[in-house]
Amino acid sequence: MPRFLRYEDALAWARGRARLSAEDLVRGLDATPAAAQSFLRRMEAEGVIGPAGPDGVHLAIGERRRRWSAEPHPVADRPLADRPLADPWAEVARLRAEAEAAARRAAAAEAQLAGEGPTRARIATLRRMLARELHPDTAAPAADPALQAAYAEVFKRVWPRIERVLDGEPEE
Repeated sequence: MPRFLRYEDALAWARGRARLSAEDLVRGLDATPAAAQSFLRRMEAEGVIGPAGPDGVHLAIGERRRRWSAEPHPVADRPLADRPLADPWAEVARLRAEAEAAARRAAAAEAQLAGEGPTRARIATLRRMLARELHPDTAAPAADPALQAAYAEVFKRVWPRIERVLDGEPEE
């Protein structure tokens, strides 16, 4: 029976391992697969491990990134000459994972912005179609002045409401 685990337990267990997968966490910590996936997602978000490879294995990057704070960091805020030498391959892996995460965030933001373009184009098309169908000069028969007056009245009342709805404002 899987036991209740905390994220800190998974971090302590994963520390010192070069590679990590969900199966490793399930077997090593007796965790549920869902909990293992949750821990891996959080570790990746915090920069402890890199993104999963095609085989589902995450490469370790190093310690968790520090949050911005007022107190100086014991290593990062020292001059470069005074810093202890770190494993260059781990640093390359960490920087590569950060760059890939930034590229994914940028791609998601661009996709979100691109998704708004077709929506605006469809709204403009809908406005043109509604104007063509409802405007008294184009929709009402020219031979019937009473019908033209009725179309004009409907258009005057309905068109401002259509504009508000299409602009995203709440209808009264």
